[in-house]
Amino acid sequence: ARGRASWRRAPSRVWALRPPADDAMDIVIHQITALSTKNDSDLKKLKDFLRNEQETLKTNASGIEQALQSLDPVQNTLGVSFLLAAQLSTSTYSDARQTFAYVSAFLRTADEQQVKKGSVPFMSVCKSYAQMAIDLGQQMMLRSLMPLRCALETLRPNAETWTPVHTEFLRVCLQCKAYHLGAAILDSPVYDMPVTSGNCAHVTPESFLCYFYYGALLRIGMREFSKAVQMLLVVLTWPASCLSATQADAYKKYVLVSLKLHGEVKALPVYTSHIIQKFEQNDGQNDGYVVELTQAFKQGDATSLQRIADEKAAAIKTDDNDGLVKQVLESLQRHKLLTLTKTYLTLSMAEIAKQVGLPEASPNEEVEALLFDMISGGEINARIDQTTGNVSFDEGLHDLDIAMVPKMQDRLQQILGLAQRIANFEREVVSSEAYIRKTTAMEGGAVAGGAGAAPAGGGYDFMDM
Repeated sequence: ARGRASWRRAPSRVWALRPPADDAMDIVIHQITALSTKNDSDLKKLKDFLRNEQETLKTNASGIEQALQSLDPVQNTLGVSFLLAAQLSTSTYSDARQTFAYVSAFLRTADEQQVKKGSVPFMSVCKSYAQMAIDLGQQMMLRSLMPLRCALETLRPNAETWTPVHTEFLRVCLQCKAYHLGAAILDSPVYDMPVTSGNCAHVTPESFLCYFYYGALLRIGMREFSKAVQMLLVVLTWPASCLSATQADAYKKYVLVSLKLHGEVKALPVYTSHIIQKFEQNDGQNDGYVVELTQAFKQGDATSLQRIADEKAAAIKTDDNDGLVKQVLESLQRHKLLTLTKTYLTLSMAEIAKQVGLPEASPNEEVEALLFDMISGGEINARIDQTTGNVSFDEGLHDLDIAMVPKMQDRLQQILGLAQRIANFEREVVSSEAYIRKTTAMEGGAVAGGAGAAPAGGGYDFMDM
């Protein structure tokens, strides 16, 4: 009798713990519609409920498509974010393009208050949406840019705050070669990132590094090499305990862009991680084509440069650096000509052609084309005498005219503004409870070790970091 009673009660207990799929989704939909209000307390309850039901949502992902039809993307933004995150993470949808269209409309119209309450699932939706756009091809990537930009604006509290959606937006811009749209985001500098407990899951070193890495690639695509170098330096000077693939690739691009821009590779800052410095020293022992190219470039040997590029073509292609290497080869003549302007006041076209390694068949035409290009680009100041065939190089002091004054003032204001921002940040850190608690503990440890003991930090000022 006891066995039969136990057998009869078992199904009801199992049903109570695991309701059928339809009932489970009904419960979720009911909670979403009931708690989607303007009240922060209700939204918190809904967020906690959906966070605990994430595995249930993934298990019942096949029913999410139908569930979304009964929800309003604006009024139920928080619930829709959790449902879409579960659906996209499991790739459970009947029609990819239809789902893509739904997410596009959702990102454009999502409620800002609910987005910020549920930033983690919202960022997950953006990441999956960006990958879906890339998978669907060029047309869908272009269509995804505006919804991603809307999501970015909705998620960030101000224009100076970075979010992981920045990185996804730049990734799609790179894939579809919409460099100018990515540059509009990069032109607005970031000074802050969201690090509250609610959204740290998607704020990772990888996503932050990739923002600057993708930004550097966009700048290279727009031929803004000076700005590209600055973004690559952010990647290379990021604190690291081990070498990431992003930093390894960024170093190679840094070398190539530096050769293209400056004709030499400038040393990395002293605060660069020892991991990066070690990679820089050992690069020649690996595939090392950037080291060989740098040495040949220093020697001004165009033949050796071309030979190295041909021999290392496979490694260069694997790193997607073939375009950059080609530009480095083409820039050698320009840097040779720049060197001549620092040594001579006047030279004949024939002598210039010989010095920079132009073909002897038609030296004057080649030299003229190169000179016109560099003069129009502001790289050199020179005058060509067509009657004598001589070229006169100017020092370019006339460039420091009245037009430079407002530019210099604007630049100075930017520098002063940045210095003030750093000072404010330092005061904020020094007065923070966490900093005071840590320094107090360190000072206490030093006192406990004896009057002559060294400070726990070895005399190192943490504000020098």
